[in-house]
Amino acid sequence: MTKLFARFLVALVNLATVFLSRWRKLTVRARVHDGLAPQTTVTVNGVDLTLLVPDRTSVYWPRHGFDSEPNTLSWIDGFGVGDVFYDIGANIGAYTLYAAKARSVPVVAFEPNPFSYRVLVHNLHLNAVTDQVLPLCLAAGADTEATVLSLNGIEAGSVGHTIAAGGPDGNGIGLQVLAFRLDDLAAIEGIPAPTHVKIDVDGIEAAILEGAKSLLSGPGMKSVLIEMLTHDDAAQARITSLLGECGLKPVDLPDDGSDNRLFTHVTRA
Repeated sequence: MTKLFARFLVALVNLATVFLSRWRKLTVRARVHDGLAPQTTVTVNGVDLTLLVPDRTSVYWPRHGFDSEPNTLSWIDGFGVGDVFYDIGANIGAYTLYAAKARSVPVVAFEPNPFSYRVLVHNLHLNAVTDQVLPLCLAAGADTEATVLSLNGIEAGSVGHTIAAGGPDGNGIGLQVLAFRLDDLAAIEGIPAPTHVKIDVDGIEAAILEGAKSLLSGPGMKSVLIEMLTHDDAAQARITSLLGECGLKPVDLPDDGSDNRLFTHVTRA
C-alpha cells in the first residue's frame, strides 16, 4: 500500500467519523491507524523484535533506542529461570519485549499513557508474547488513587510525562489515570512479585519507591535499575536511601551515557 493511498484512507475515515462521540471517534480512528501503520523488525543481540511505528516518535526505538542503553540489555541478559520482571514506564514495550523473548521471563509492564499503551499491547501481539506479559495501563505511585497524568505529547513513544496532582502544567494535556502503590498491587491474586524492577518515570521515582517498600524488601527481590534524571543531590540521596531501606545497594556500571543506576541485594543477585 502506498503512503498516498494510506493517507487517503485515513482522511476518509476521519471524515466518516466526524459525527461520532469523542471516544468512539478516537477508538475507530486508532484501529484504522494501527492497521495502516508501518512496522519494522530489528535484531537485538540475536533476538528479532517486531515493533509498530505509527508516528515519528516511536521510530526512535528501532533506530536508536536499544543502542542508547547497553547496560540495560546486559542487565536483562542476566535474568534466569524463576525471575519476574516489572517494567515501570514501559512506553511501547521495547525492553518488555526483549525480556520476554530473550530471557523467556514473565513481565508485568506498566504504562499509564494510553497512546503508548495502545502500541505496547499491539507489539505484544506482533511478537506472540501475550501469554508472558501482563500489560497494565496504570501509574505507580506513593498512594493508590486517581491522579492526573500531564502528557508532554500524544504520540506513542513520547516521554517527559509527569504525575501532576494539581493538574497539567503550562501547555500539558491532563488525563485522569489510576495510580497504584506497588505494595497494594502485589496483594492482588494472580500478579506475581518481581525479582527485577526497571523504573523509568521522569521524576516520580521517590514516590514509587515509597509505595513499594514491602515489595522491594521481599525475599525474592534481586535488583532495581532506575533512571535518575534528576541532578539534585538531595533527590538522588533520597532515592538511594529509600532503596537502602529495602536492602538494595548501588552497584557500579560501565558509563554508557545514560542516567540509569543499578541497585542489588548483593547476596541474591
